[in-house]
Amino acid sequence: MGLSEDRRSSQARPLDPSELGPAAGISTRPSRHLAVLALVFAAIGFGLMFAYSDGQKLLRAASGISWARLAAPIGATLLSYLLMALSYEGIAAAAGSRIGLAKMLRITFVSNTVNYLVATGGLSGFALRMYFFSQSGIPVGRAVTISLVQGLLTNLVLLGFLVMGFYFLVVNHTLSTAALVSASILLAVFVGATLLCVLLIIHRRIRRRVLFWMAEIGHRIARRFLPRNRAPRRVRLWRLQHNINQGLEFMLSSYRLMVLPTLYITLDWVVTLAVLWGSFWCVGQRISVPLVVVGFAVGILLSMVSLAPGGIGVMEGSMTTVFVALGKPLETTVIAVLIFRFAYYAVPFLLSIAFFRGMMRAAGAPPLLAGGARAQSA
Repeated sequence: MGLSEDRRSSQARPLDPSELGPAAGISTRPSRHLAVLALVFAAIGFGLMFAYSDGQKLLRAASGISWARLAAPIGATLLSYLLMALSYEGIAAAAGSRIGLAKMLRITFVSNTVNYLVATGGLSGFALRMYFFSQSGIPVGRAVTISLVQGLLTNLVLLGFLVMGFYFLVVNHTLSTAALVSASILLAVFVGATLLCVLLIIHRRIRRRVLFWMAEIGHRIARRFLPRNRAPRRVRLWRLQHNINQGLEFMLSSYRLMVLPTLYITLDWVVTLAVLWGSFWCVGQRISVPLVVVGFAVGILLSMVSLAPGGIGVMEGSMTTVFVALGKPLETTVIAVLIFRFAYYAVPFLLSIAFFRGMMRAAGAPPLLAGGARAQSA
């Protein structure tokens, strides 16, 4: 499973920031181009939302926000992060590296926030999580496994919610022919992706072949479309696919211990849906659960495939489009979606700032953002 060598020593050597990317098979190099692109996405997304809105109705919807109800989406966000931390702690315990829920919660806040800012911060939240894991005494290989397994489980559960959302969209709503065909194709793609993931988990030989060819195809595409200094080296992609394979092997060998973390991750996504539902509740709109799932599925999908950090502008625009197309008033939807952005992204960001400074002082390390340039030589 790749963990036996870690068990030979009880203490792990803390990682230097420049080692984060090579150890995980990821890049931590900053990108000014992506930062500019993020600003463009944000300007277009928010610009279109406000351009098509009636100013007076927008102000009326904003003035109708129930500030007492705002506690619901914020509280659901905090619960979501607690569930995330519980899933990480459960996987860490299965790997023999429990570090305590309080510390794991702080790491979860900080690393997830950096993930949303990866294009401007220049450091992956995955790599930052590895750094703090290593500072807590978790060996490098085990830290990679814990992070990857949680990410794999999270995305597998998310696939299930995407299938559910597009199924509701196809079956329960009147769509134009083009929209129905598009939604049906996406539903088929997500069902196929879910079945492929299950196959990769249970069939070792197929998994190794698929991961190898995915790494090769990814390398060729990157060489073709990315600047030479941004394209990942083939060995780094091999290391990444090796780490993914190790994570899947760990999940299989410890499947009984994965039940509780998977439950926490599923509840985390349910609570995230509650954040979106609560955002509409704050402006006096009660929407059905299937409608929440549809809007959430489209918004999260497009934010994931966009290059903007946290899908800024993309997520808001796509969610607004879906909810308005399904009968919700435009101005109220715009305010509700902005509340979702504030509750689910801005509040954790503010908390993570306080956590980050204390955690860096406790680690006795220089700021990690300075390690991005040194990682280029790796």
